[in-house]
Amino acid sequence: MGITLQEKYQQERDVRLNDKGVSQYLDKSKTASYIIQGDSWVEGGTPVQCPVPERGHIKIVIFGAGFGGLCAAARALTEGSARSLNDILIVDRAGGFGGTWWHNRYPGLMCDIESYLYLPLLEETGYMPKRKYSSGEEIREYSDKLARKFSLHERAMFQSSGKSLTWDDQAKNWICVVTAKPKGQAEFEVKFTADYAILCSGAFADPRMPDIPGLKEYEGKMLHTARWNYDITATSKAKKLAIIGTGATAIQIVPATAKYAGELYVFQRTPSAVDFRGNRDTDPEEWKTKIASKKGWQTARRNNFQAFTEGKANLPEENLVNDAFTKMPTASGAWGGPLEVKPEDVESYLSMMHEDDAVRSNRVRQRALDVVKDQETAKKLQAWYPTWCKRPTCHDEYLEAFNQRNVHLVDTAPRGVSALTPRGIAHNGKEYPIDVIIWSTGYGSPLSESLAGKADMTVIGKSYLNMEDCFQNGKLLTLHGLLPKNFPNLFITGFSQSGAGGNQTQRLTDQTLNIAYTIKEAEKRNNGQKAVIEPSDAACEEWANRIASKAHMLKTMANCTPSYFNAEGKSDKMTPEQQAVAARVTIFGQGYAAYANVLNEWRARGGLEGLEISSA
Repeated sequence: MGITLQEKYQQERDVRLNDKGVSQYLDKSKTASYIIQGDSWVEGGTPVQCPVPERGHIKIVIFGAGFGGLCAAARALTEGSARSLNDILIVDRAGGFGGTWWHNRYPGLMCDIESYLYLPLLEETGYMPKRKYSSGEEIREYSDKLARKFSLHERAMFQSSGKSLTWDDQAKNWICVVTAKPKGQAEFEVKFTADYAILCSGAFADPRMPDIPGLKEYEGKMLHTARWNYDITATSKAKKLAIIGTGATAIQIVPATAKYAGELYVFQRTPSAVDFRGNRDTDPEEWKTKIASKKGWQTARRNNFQAFTEGKANLPEENLVNDAFTKMPTASGAWGGPLEVKPEDVESYLSMMHEDDAVRSNRVRQRALDVVKDQETAKKLQAWYPTWCKRPTCHDEYLEAFNQRNVHLVDTAPRGVSALTPRGIAHNGKEYPIDVIIWSTGYGSPLSESLAGKADMTVIGKSYLNMEDCFQNGKLLTLHGLLPKNFPNLFITGFSQSGAGGNQTQRLTDQTLNIAYTIKEAEKRNNGQKAVIEPSDAACEEWANRIASKAHMLKTMANCTPSYFNAEGKSDKMTPEQQAVAARVTIFGQGYAAYANVLNEWRARGGLEGLEISSA
């Protein structure tokens, strides 16, 4: 007697569960000893620019120079919360703008979200992306272009990290300590004050590596995809390379690396579900007449995309993006959707989601059999979990790479690689001699730390409260995921208590618009002077309860294959009390579109509802 598809999924999940959970990975301090340190893309001797001097003062300090920080600075200027460039300081540990796109430079890197949606503020820059899906190089170049559009280079302090932020309740400002680390030179600290602080340091900041026996004994070279080192891979034509991990990054890097590796071994614990991408050059005529043809086009296109990734009901007449992502409505299982489902009806909702998902998932599994010639290899590349359990992937060359004679799949299911040896990798009683190990093992969960924790920054608010401690105890409550309680004049752009979706730059664009609006309106009510902005206790409680009221929409993640989505299965082991706490600080389960509407409607009402504004 056969088993059902859901029973198959359950079997595949159960054998992959690891009692260690997230502790099967090294903590970030230990990971650092195995991969490249510092910034490879900065020349030694490059000085650190200090737009704000020691003991100086700035109106708005922004931590992070990725798209979050860029949007925060641009919105401050366009919306008037910053009167001039001199009101802004941007701090980032990298050597330039781009955030994760500055650090990530592995071969084959590109974005899996359409570039017309992903690259923010395209209307403001007038830029036409080269391809439907941009390469990492183009995204990094666009980051710099966006910074130049708003003249932000002169206000950036690169090669620098926030060490601490401390609220001064007497002066009503933030005491900021930043550590500058110029490459090849001595570190130094700069201390200054700021009226307002914005944390855009990113939820995917530090690469992770599994804690595998033999790490210290391995004598070959190793690197992590998030900190690529071309000095190691430049002479790899005759070498044996190994890629460990087959998530969204490996989908891109395997076919690119296969082109120059002598032999490439791909070590896979859990396969990705790989659909067709269909990348192509941007047609200038189509861009001008159909895509960017009217004011507000990018917001409309982003909203259209979000609608098609949040379910099947009330869809727009035309699918503007029309790609694989917009044809997987059950991806919303990872971030929620607009469908109204009562807690008592969750089981019926889950059954509907599984039924809807089976059609696409079966097609993608069949695609592996159709593309990969060796059917035993093809079967191992089939993903046995629902669409929402891992980041959906699309690529035009990944599966095809396994038809090359120099590419070998090593199936390490269900627990992953056994150990490293001085000469290579040992698994299932066999040693694979390897010259270079490439860790494609991603990042930690975006909800494992606060943005302060992610940035290794100590943030101390009122009554000496530590932000990271509050977060770890489930007590970092906010208004709309943007203004944390007990941390006046501090704004965050994380995932906790905010909406999420496939396109993260839409969230950052919308959140930073709200931040700029809030600062400007608060000062307007304070005769144009600096204001102290705090969410009320009642507003934070109400928002936490609203988040909790929609948390059952995320029960799709229960019984998913272990990944950073569910903290390697940790969420399934919570007690009812722990679940109740987590429900109040998780993402908004009604989907991103509903979250964006909350922000839009809040601004439209114009009352700064839920905020307490006072004079500094």
